[in-house]
Amino acid sequence: MTKSADQEHAPPSSSFPAYVFEGPAQVAIRTRTDDQPRYVDTRLPVWTWYDGGVVLKIDWAALDLTPEFNEIAKGFMAYALEKYAPQTAFMFARTLVYLSSTDLARYFPWDCQNLIAELNGFKQSRQNLIGFRRLYRWGVGRGISGFDKNTYLIVKNTKSGRVDPYQRIFLSQSGLDLDEEIRLLKRIDRDIPRDDWSEVQLNIMLHLSFELGPRSIQFHSLDVADFEVIETDGREKYYTLWLPMAKKVGQRRPERRPRKITARLGDKIKQHVSEIQRRFGNGCEPMFVSRTGGRLSVIEIGADLKYELREAGIDKPNQVTMLLRHHLGQGLADQGSPADVIAELLGHNSTVPAQAYVTATPNIARIKEKALGKSPAFQRIMRSLLTGEVVQRRDTTPEREVRGVIDTQYIGDIGACALPIHTHCPYNPVYACYTCKKFHPFADGRHEQVREALQRETQRFIDTAEHAGDLSHNRPLAQHQATILAVSATIERCQQHQKDGADDAV
Repeated sequence: MTKSADQEHAPPSSSFPAYVFEGPAQVAIRTRTDDQPRYVDTRLPVWTWYDGGVVLKIDWAALDLTPEFNEIAKGFMAYALEKYAPQTAFMFARTLVYLSSTDLARYFPWDCQNLIAELNGFKQSRQNLIGFRRLYRWGVGRGISGFDKNTYLIVKNTKSGRVDPYQRIFLSQSGLDLDEEIRLLKRIDRDIPRDDWSEVQLNIMLHLSFELGPRSIQFHSLDVADFEVIETDGREKYYTLWLPMAKKVGQRRPERRPRKITARLGDKIKQHVSEIQRRFGNGCEPMFVSRTGGRLSVIEIGADLKYELREAGIDKPNQVTMLLRHHLGQGLADQGSPADVIAELLGHNSTVPAQAYVTATPNIARIKEKALGKSPAFQRIMRSLLTGEVVQRRDTTPEREVRGVIDTQYIGDIGACALPIHTHCPYNPVYACYTCKKFHPFADGRHEQVREALQRETQRFIDTAEHAGDLSHNRPLAQHQATILAVSATIERCQQHQKDGADDAV
C-alpha cells in the first residue's frame, strides 16, 4: 500500500488531545462607534463584524482546513477579535484564507522543513507573514500541541520580501506642490449655498483633511459630541475637535485627543451640526452622514474626498485622505518639527512613519527656495502669510509674549502668541514662530537678534556636517535656512509697517 502525499507530509501523530474551540458564544469586539454591533456570534458558520461601516467576515465552511486546525483557527480568531482592532482581526482572517490555499492546510501538526518551505509564500505579503507569526505565537503561548518554540523563532526571524510601507516617503517628499495647494485652498474657500448641506459637508471634510490630515476611519468615527466650542469673556471663540486616534492594544474604545482647528473651519462645522440635527433630529450622533442620516462609511468618505481633490485639479495616484495626511506630515517636518511632535499630531503610535517625513530629501525645498525666491509676487505672499499681523509691544499683555533660547542665548521681546493664555504650544518657541499665523511680531521687536543667533547656530551645523561628510543632506541645516528666510521676511514687513505708520503720522 502506498502512502498519499498528505501522509508523507504529516509528522507522527501526537499523544496529546486535539485542540477544541470552547470559547464564548459571543465575542466582544473593540467597536469605534456606538451604532455598530459589539459582538461576534461564534456559533454561526460565518463570523461577521463591522468596522468603518464595512462588513467584515470569515466563512469557515469556505476554508479548506483540516478539522483539527479549523478549531485552532477559530480559537485564534476569537482571541484576535477581542484583543485587536476590527481591521487587524480581518487581516488575520485573510492570513487564514491564504493558509487554506497552501499545503499546510491539508495536515496538522506541521513538519518543520515543510513549514519553512511554505514561509516563502508568506514572505510575499507582509500582512500574511505578520498574521502567521501572530498565529504561531498564540499557539505556542497556549501550549497547543503542534506549535513549538524553536519553530516559532524561525517564523519570527523571517522577513517580508515586500518594500517597507514607509520607504516611498523616505525616498521622496510627499504631498502637494505649491500650485496644487493654491488650487486646493481655492476649492476650500469657494462659496456654497447653505441649503446644499451635503455639498457643505464635502467642503468641511476637505478643509479638515487639509488642517488635521485624519484618516477615513477617523472621519467615520467622528461624532457631533466630539466638536467643542469655547467662548471667552471677550466674545472670542475657540474650536476643538476631539479626534479619535488609532486603537492601541488594551483599549476598549479609541482614545480621543483634542485638536485645535481654525475659526473658519469651526464656524462651518457649527453650522453643519445645526443643519443635520434639524434634518435628522437632535439624536443624530455622527458628524458626517449620508442623505438618509446614517453614518458615512470609509468607502463613501474616500470616494467623496477623491472627487473633491479631482475637482480642485489635483490628479495623483491614490488621492484620498492619505495624500493630504502626507502633505501635512511633510509640511510639519519642513518647518523643523521633530519626529515625536509629528507623531503626536498625526496620531501615530510610534515615530517610525514620522521619521520618514523628517529624513525625506530636502532637495525639493532648496529648488523651491531658488525658483520662488526670485519672484516678487511670491515674496509678497510669504511676507503676508508667514505670521499674523504686526503689532505694537504696548498693546500686548506680558503673558502673551514669546520667549525662547537660540544658540544658548535667551531671546525675548520679539512678538506675542494669539493662543489662549496658558495654552501649551506643541512647537518649539522662536524657531517655529516665524512660520506660524498665531505669532504676531512686534513692529520694533528684536528680530535681527533672532536672525543673528540662527546664523551662528547654522554655522555650527555646517561645521559639524562638513566634519561628518553629510552636508548635502543635512535636514537641520535646510530647516534653519528656511527659518532665517522667514525671519528676514518678517524684518522687512516690520520695517514697512513702521514706515507706513510714520507716513500716516505726517
